[in-house]
Amino acid sequence: MRIPMPCRLGGMAECDGMVLPLSGVSWFDWSSWGMEYTYYFSVKDRWGGRTKMYTTFGTEQPFNVSVPDSLLIDRPIKEHGYPLKGKGHACGLHHKDGNTYIDFIMTDRYWAHIRVQCDEKWEFVPNGDIILPPSWDTEEKKGSALLKAYGASLGKGADRKGTTGMQMSIFDFIDRKDKG
Repeated sequence: MRIPMPCRLGGMAECDGMVLPLSGVSWFDWSSWGMEYTYYFSVKDRWGGRTKMYTTFGTEQPFNVSVPDSLLIDRPIKEHGYPLKGKGHACGLHHKDGNTYIDFIMTDRYWAHIRVQCDEKWEFVPNGDIILPPSWDTEEKKGSALLKAYGASLGKGADRKGTTGMQMSIFDFIDRKDKG
């Protein structure tokens, strides 16, 4: 699937009259209106950062990336080489601290979003970061989402990213700063 974007992830583009770094894109296929794209931009401020965003149904953008169509099909994610249990599909791409993440929506796990670090070919980076929802703060919840081969190293990464024990909104999750 071709994903239209105003610039490369991490690059600068205009949003709401300001030139800001593009931190992510997500997509949703509406049955009656077609594909909608949402672009997320990081805003640095004295409170640690926020996100601005805009949505469009248009596909005319100066840049695009191609995501394999197989990632968009709802099926077991481990079939793609990612260390996640359960079924789901890709619904977004994100850039944070120089890394690229693919956002999977887990259709058999209450529609939870799990971000997995990937390379430029959209393949899992061995020992890469996996960002779970903030409410998945117990080993039982973490273990239910990850294949055993990867689960042992997740605990350190989740704590390092500061995603446990905090009340957050979706926008905090997008722009979460490294606290550790």
